Amino acid sequence: MTATKQDWTVGSTVKVGFMTLTVVRKVPTPGDFRPDVFQLVNSKNGKKYEFTPHFGLQAGWEHVA
Repeated sequence: MTATKQDWTVGSTVKVGFMTLTVVRKVPTPGDFRPDVFQLVNSKNGKKYEFTPHFGLQAGWEHVA
């Protein structure tokens, strides 16, 4: 299986697991040695998610830009 490249710029659509989500914001996380957080929204039902590469998907938004 080959990993597909996705465009993670604000406004683009990405697939995370079985969901198709829209990137709303990229939140830099300096100083914590973790990747930046992406705030996403499901356009079908309006639910909000945060995705951190290598750490997974969480419901809701914890970070405020």
